[in-house]
Amino acid sequence: MSKIKLVILIILVAWLSVGLSAQIKASGYFSFEYLKSQAEGYYPRGTFANFNGGLAVSGVISGSLSFVAEGRVESRQDFSLAQAYLNFQGSQLITLKIGLFEIPFGRFNWSGRPHENPTVFRPLVFHFFPYRWQDLGVCLQGNYAIFYYSAYIINGLSADSQGYLETRLTDANKDKAMGGRLGLRFGQGVEIGGSIYNGKYDPDGTKDVQFRGLDLLWLTPEWEVRGEYTQTAYDHPFLNKKINFEGYYLTVSMLFKSFRLYYSYQKSDLPEALIDDHQAPPLNIFLETMVKKTRSAVGLKWDLAANFYAKLEYDWNKEKELKLKDNVLLVQVGFVF
Repeated sequence: MSKIKLVILIILVAWLSVGLSAQIKASGYFSFEYLKSQAEGYYPRGTFANFNGGLAVSGVISGSLSFVAEGRVESRQDFSLAQAYLNFQGSQLITLKIGLFEIPFGRFNWSGRPHENPTVFRPLVFHFFPYRWQDLGVCLQGNYAIFYYSAYIINGLSADSQGYLETRLTDANKDKAMGGRLGLRFGQGVEIGGSIYNGKYDPDGTKDVQFRGLDLLWLTPEWEVRGEYTQTAYDHPFLNKKINFEGYYLTVSMLFKSFRLYYSYQKSDLPEALIDDHQAPPLNIFLETMVKKTRSAVGLKWDLAANFYAKLEYDWNKEKELKLKDNVLLVQVGFVF
């Protein structure tokens, strides 16, 4: 988004905030990390890095019509707009979003802020598409009894000059991408869902990229289990064939007062054996093969206060057919307001 458009949006939000001060809500977060890997890893000398922050403002415009605007800032990147949409709440069955929103694919993509993610690093499988993937379009969502759904039409992912999938605020072709998620919720603690995405990534609108996903959440007062499986399939630009990659993760947490002890297992196809988990780009459509990587993580999250937390984690990384000493020790501190 251009700086001029961003300034106009900030002025609009400020104007709405003044006019609707009694109904405005603001929230935000920030986090910071220390990373230390083994000799062959990405952080062998140890480093303080990955400042991550965000601010969201929401408010009621009139009746069932409201707005949400969220900006975020990350290390080595300028301030960017994460979301900016109008929301019409017709009923529990029908809610309509219009504007820039996070894509409801699975669970992690729209709940991947540092304080919402049990682990420090994002799951490996979420290197397939842009981190916290968002796009311009319309999204219809709601629930009926045990069914929860989302359906959207957006500009869709495109490929940059080097082949990496990206989100543009202008459509790269005449084709509109579509997708959705259908979830089933049983009682207060169990939900399973399935997600799809279909779109064209090339300027001519002839090359497909597809995602399929399954997600699971099981929550009790003492335990939390969450996991996701994602498969991608796309038409290779030169080879005249479809390429498939896949990955999954499963995280189990034990909750005790202000402590969360967790274990996560992840297995995914990745473009390289060594990746910078926060800065690595998403899937490249020029790729024919990928490295198979697994990660086991054990960690502890401590809620030191109502809005302040710290995580201590150790990751064991294994790359198939490679022997690398690239395990990582991670510390993350964060604040939520």
